[in-house]
Amino acid sequence: MKNIKTALVATVFLGAASLCAAQAETKTTLTKLHQSYEKQGRRALGMSEYGKRVQFPAVVVEASDSFGGTSLIRAADVRGNQELARLTPADDAQSQKMGEMRSGAKFTASCEVGFAMGSAFLTMKDCVIGP
Repeated sequence: MKNIKTALVATVFLGAASLCAAQAETKTTLTKLHQSYEKQGRRALGMSEYGKRVQFPAVVVEASDSFGGTSLIRAADVRGNQELARLTPADDAQSQKMGEMRSGAKFTASCEVGFAMGSAFLTMKDCVIGP
């Protein structure tokens, strides 16, 4: 009986934690994120979104492999074709999914805004590609 209560309490806490995490994620666009980056003088550290998870729609400009061997997506806002961000996967399953994407494919991503300074594009890390 005690084990059942412990399992129930753990399930409730995990559910609450997942809900909080989902609520903490900000929905935005790559254009807005890139404008914030530019406003900070191309320094991600100054962005209010830095280190936080964001969700945004995008289109694949190019999919390739990074130097580390994981997949890398060069992404544009769905309304443009200029590269605004480079996305790296959260895990091996996401790396495989990203590696199978083709130029022009539209998708939704949930990523953490990573460190970037001086580059023309944002660094988005630990990305999960939605349906």
